[in-house]
Amino acid sequence: MAMFNLKGMMIFPTPERIRETVKMKEMIVIQQCYCPNGHNLVSNQAIFDNFEGIVLKTKSEKGEGLVALSPVFGIKQRVSIGITLMKDELLEITCPECNATLPVYSACSCGGSLITLFLDQQNDFTNSVLICNRVGCQNAQIRAHNEVANYDDSGNVIFR
Repeated sequence: MAMFNLKGMMIFPTPERIRETVKMKEMIVIQQCYCPNGHNLVSNQAIFDNFEGIVLKTKSEKGEGLVALSPVFGIKQRVSIGITLMKDELLEITCPECNATLPVYSACSCGGSLITLFLDQQNDFTNSVLICNRVGCQNAQIRAHNEVANYDDSGNVIFR
């Protein structure tokens, strides 16, 4: 599949293509997640497959910019704006609105940190989206009432 169209615009697959590609029957779409100060990180500044993306401010040794992530769990699409991401680089991730540093949930198996995006404004770690701050690490989780979301072999969403 081509990455850009003839006008140079980036092409993102439609939800139907996503379901076919990753064998999903159901999709988990993050429609809201928050920084510690209650700002919604889901924004219409970046659209993935007709869904608003998760927009984060990132800092590295070489500069800062924005990174937009697909809100569809299991889809590892991202777009960087104003920053060049280097594989294996560790990023500081903050709220684009208030610059609050997003808290670390735990260490990641890659040596980076799992960063917390809260699913409600209560700053409840048991209801959160976790993403690794190492560029290239695919580790991400959704925790709902402290159970972790996964897709089973049939493409259905399960929590364990």
